Amino acid sequence: MVKRSNWWLIPITFIMGGVVLPFTFLFIKIGGINIKSISDNFNIIKFTIYQAFISSILATVIGLPGAYIVARTKMNNYLKSTFRILSAIPFILPGVTMSIGFLMTFGNNGLITKFLKLFGFNQRLLYTFSAIIIGHVFYNFPLFIRIVGETWEKIDSSIIESAKLDGANNLLIFFKIEFPLILSSILKAFLLTYVYTFTSFSVVLILGGIKYSTIEVAIYMYTKILFDFKSALTLSIVQIISISLISYILSFEKHTFLSGKSLKEKFPIWGYFYLFLTTIFIFIPLIYSLLSGFIKYGGGFGIENFKLLFSLDLKRYIGTSFQSMIIFTLIFSISASLLTILISTIASYYNIRKKLKLEYIMLIPAAISPVTLAFSYIAIGISQFIAIPIIYSLISLPIVFGIISSGWKTLDEFSEEAALIDGANSFILNFKIRIPQMKYHILTAFVYAFTLSLGEMSATITLSTPPVSTFSISIYRLLSSRKIPQARALNSIYSIIVLILFLIIEILRNKNKND
Repeated sequence: MVKRSNWWLIPITFIMGGVVLPFTFLFIKIGGINIKSISDNFNIIKFTIYQAFISSILATVIGLPGAYIVARTKMNNYLKSTFRILSAIPFILPGVTMSIGFLMTFGNNGLITKFLKLFGFNQRLLYTFSAIIIGHVFYNFPLFIRIVGETWEKIDSSIIESAKLDGANNLLIFFKIEFPLILSSILKAFLLTYVYTFTSFSVVLILGGIKYSTIEVAIYMYTKILFDFKSALTLSIVQIISISLISYILSFEKHTFLSGKSLKEKFPIWGYFYLFLTTIFIFIPLIYSLLSGFIKYGGGFGIENFKLLFSLDLKRYIGTSFQSMIIFTLIFSISASLLTILISTIASYYNIRKKLKLEYIMLIPAAISPVTLAFSYIAIGISQFIAIPIIYSLISLPIVFGIISSGWKTLDEFSEEAALIDGANSFILNFKIRIPQMKYHILTAFVYAFTLSLGEMSATITLSTPPVSTFSISIYRLLSSRKIPQARALNSIYSIIVLILFLIIEILRNKNKND
């Protein structure tokens, strides 16, 4: 039995066993690396760094105003809830789902394309560098609204009111008081965005086309098409080193607990302009994706796509029945989510309370190519029924760890001390004191882990063999088979499930806030 004081070994063992050892085994099995592939792919490495930096900067520029209006303004409650839900969904959408929305919005006959043509803008957006950047901003600006917004909302109003009484204007208050308090959360959101855009796969592949390639895309090409495993492994190591350095920088975050009721300002005029722009470039593709199943292939609305989906012999196209696909998806996603929460809860406790600096270790999975990790599991001979949930858990670990860490920061330590004085044991302390106070963060973490697992594609398509199939893989296979109406219908079912889950989280958030 593991001693309580050594529980921090559990997350480290999970990372070692799930990432480091399989990767090392693959390194030994294929006989080393190919150093020349670094120089051969220097332009790809340079482009990866460049696009990740530009994407992160723009995600910051788009995300911070959203975090402000959600956290610090008197925004209509229903509008705020709608904005929170819609802005959270893009982060967990799979590439195939996003591609449907973007194609229907920015394609040759897309709504935004037609609108821009009215003003003489006839350049194509899809398959350009701009499309990649828009896709990355679409995916990652929600990180700023969640991470920065939640920190911003905890700044006690008395601090700002005192500054105003001393004659400070809003600009001075922001730079002298608010910005230093939210700086660590801005840095965290920026670096997470950089990590996710650095390892981008589906966005570059779908929106950029063959003209653009990141390290992750190059790894996939070497592995799946060229069968040059040494070059793939070499690029994976370059990616690991780069992300590990970024993760180490992130581990220097100062854990500042900010409590109190935030001061709400009047909703600014620029806020309406901001909502207009985000609606056009962010939410219209999302809404198109959500409603794609109800839009007929030739135009108009109806449920014909769903009739075509359920009348189709799905086993012929996705390798299994609709019912089996649902069962596999739920088993993999739920088991992975529970595992992720367990690992993250232990790791974040020792990271926040014991100052063991486990944060950069928890970000290591983000540095590993899911395709490379999947092939290392195949090389070891791990069953797909074990490998898929473990990889899902590793993929969602960085964001879930961040959410659970926020929960540990908000705990009332005085209530814990009082319980210990009264003789409370570990069971009472955890289930009567800590978990009730962290329930919103735990449920939020579960939804993020579950939906990220639902949308994972690259590792799943590498590992899965019939009859195993999941939502995202099924949508992809239907699209590949030119069953566009059926793919749209299945995509809408998936998107509605995700929408409902985030709606539940928003309801719980409002209830938690009122409590």
